[in-house]
Amino acid sequence: MSVITPGITLPPLLVTPLGKKNARSLLGLPQDGYCILFVANDYRKKGLNTLLKALSQCPAGFVLAVVGNLSELPIFMEQVKILGLQCRVFFLGTLQNVAPAYESADCLAHPTLEDTFGMAVLEAMSYGLPVIVSSSTYCGISGLLQHSANALIIDDPLDPTELQHALEKALTQPLLNAELSKGAIAFANCYQWTKLALQQEMLYLDVDATKNG
Repeated sequence: MSVITPGITLPPLLVTPLGKKNARSLLGLPQDGYCILFVANDYRKKGLNTLLKALSQCPAGFVLAVVGNLSELPIFMEQVKILGLQCRVFFLGTLQNVAPAYESADCLAHPTLEDTFGMAVLEAMSYGLPVIVSSSTYCGISGLLQHSANALIIDDPLDPTELQHALEKALTQPLLNAELSKGAIAFANCYQWTKLALQQEMLYLDVDATKNG
């Protein structure tokens, strides 16, 4: 069996400090502190509950931007209130252009409970974002990633403390942060649509050669 994954188109330019500042201003996010990004439409399945609990254990300078369908907003707004995170969580809704969200963030958290692949992870990596993602038991893309080289992989997406530790490591350890960012870009570069199209072409050619052989 041959498997060809989904792919991405790389952003035209790397994000600069000014670009990040402008993106945060556009989305109404704080200019200071660390911004964690969460991108999903099914908040429950993709682990927002655990992420909010983890955020409540992180330092006050950590904020969360949530991108996606707002149909579950009332439930999670109540959790935000209970955890005292009203000033630290920003629900941005569905964005026609998600690029500013990636540009504004310092990392992506994807503690999913079920994901065949995980496009948000690959997209974030293309912007050089460190990513914290569930293991391959829960998320397909993790089977292609290397822990501490191009991602931080968590074993239990229901454990907020494990997620909290991963977030703090990714954001407050400069050497690790730089390594994850560099590894993310290198990984994403291998999964551009143009390269995947060539893989698919070669697969067809191999099948045709076998059939006609």
